[in-house]
Amino acid sequence: MTSRRPRWSWLLFPHFLFIVTASVLAACHRLPAIALRGGLDKLGHFLLLGALSLFAVGFFGRVRWLRVVLTLGVLSALEEASQAWFPARTLDAGDLAANLLGIALGGRAGARIVEQADSGNVP
Repeated sequence: MTSRRPRWSWLLFPHFLFIVTASVLAACHRLPAIALRGGLDKLGHFLLLGALSLFAVGFFGRVRWLRVVLTLGVLSALEEASQAWFPARTLDAGDLAANLLGIALGGRAGARIVEQADSGNVP
């Protein structure tokens, strides 16, 4: 990475901690029930993993954006598959689809933002 990391990319770490905390709470059956109703569950997966991907691409750089997205996609699939071993969790293809879509779109958005900043086209 030739340029400095954008300040916002450092949000990767607290955001990752938030996702890990939510995952642990869900595994312990302590996540608020409202988070699991309606479409909020899928929207949460999409937004949380999309933001994680955006921050990760900003942190690791535009050149590595595809590698970051693929790594997050594989880790997301493994985490979703691991839910088969937790009684309070369920393996859900819809959750995985929301994760992967969020990761792909967030990663591409991060790459474009960093690219524009590197070229000086940021308003």
